[in-house]
Amino acid sequence: MRSVPSLLSMLDHPAAPPPAPLPAPVMPWDYIRMRRLAAGLSIEQAARPFWHRPEHQADVERNMRAIEAVGFRVKRLWDMSRSFRLNLTVYRQLCDSPPEQHPRLCRACGWDEWSSQLDVEGFDCTWSAADPEICTLCEQARRPKFRPRPANTQPHHHTGGAAQRAA
Repeated sequence: MRSVPSLLSMLDHPAAPPPAPLPAPVMPWDYIRMRRLAAGLSIEQAARPFWHRPEHQADVERNMRAIEAVGFRVKRLWDMSRSFRLNLTVYRQLCDSPPEQHPRLCRACGWDEWSSQLDVEGFDCTWSAADPEICTLCEQARRPKFRPRPANTQPHHHTGGAAQRAA
């Protein structure tokens, strides 16, 4: 005869929580946008170093918008270092490799561990200990800024009497 567990014994063992969903992979167009935004540039500002005549401005800006369009991949991406830092090897990996083989990138700025970048404190950037999805630069940028306490507007006890005596 087989032993069958009772219903009560099954209730004592709660089911394991479902696994956390994996974050969506960073795609090539996301990477370009994250690096541009990390540099603090608009599309117009990022395009400016690439056009020399005013009649070329619209074409260059259209191309810059295109490389950030969802689903767009460039076979030969031009050197973007004139306007912002971008690792072309990482871009190629994002274009050519399946998502499970993508390099690890900061989810906020697109930094990769092979690129040099300094954090706010002047140290080499690394992965955040508090949130392993972002770099230390982005972690420091998220911290609340130091706000000094408001200045004491009350007169000092030794000046209050002098002001009253002078009046």
